[in-house]
Amino acid sequence: MPLTPLELFLASLLVATGSLLQGALGFGLAIFAAPLLFLIHPAFIPGPVLFVAMIISVIILWRNRAGLAIGELGAAVVGRMPGMVAAFGLLAVAAQWLLSLVLGAAVLLGVLASLLPVAITPTRNRLLFAGFLSGFMGTATSVGGPPMALLYQHARGPHIRANLGGYFLVGSAVSLLGMVVLGYFGREELMLALAVTPAGLAGLMVSGFLYNWVDAGRIRPILLALCTLSALAVIGDGLLSLL
Repeated sequence: MPLTPLELFLASLLVATGSLLQGALGFGLAIFAAPLLFLIHPAFIPGPVLFVAMIISVIILWRNRAGLAIGELGAAVVGRMPGMVAAFGLLAVAAQWLLSLVLGAAVLLGVLASLLPVAITPTRNRLLFAGFLSGFMGTATSVGGPPMALLYQHARGPHIRANLGGYFLVGSAVSLLGMVVLGYFGREELMLALAVTPAGLAGLMVSGFLYNWVDAGRIRPILLALCTLSALAVIGDGLLSLL
């Protein structure tokens, strides 16, 4: 089904805004744009969103390359792979609504724990665990950013953006490759992705002007707010599937 001009405009606006968030904070595209893009055209989810995320993650990583920590990125990616496998296995035996409720509640607990006066640093074991949770959540619910974002909430802006950008670049590429092999990302999905990619790049360009504002002590509360919203969205999705 081709998009009407109005649908293309609305989809582009959503992708541009989500890309602006991801460019400024390190994540936010899927959380903001995916639910509404699904209403415009179900084929937007997850392939085209993953495609845009992969493209803009390359630029985010390059922009903030000085903050990249290869060891941290490697640990998170290593943790992500078994998380994806575990999610596929659990999806085969557990109800989707139950997974959504449990994982959404887990993120909310993580947000509450992060409000304690203790700074959580991204150690190797924590990165492995956060990567595992992110891979599991992203596969089971399409929202995988919060575990990594919570772990990096006390880091500097460039450090957050570089490492989350690298993490999402690898994760998006692996997921897209799997979708292509399994036949879930074909010509229609590619056309949808290419149609909104310019808007994603435009939103990403604007995000560069927000660095100073976001990095001036505002990145942590914004990240926590986005994590909370994503958790509520996952829980809401689980509750709606019961109706």
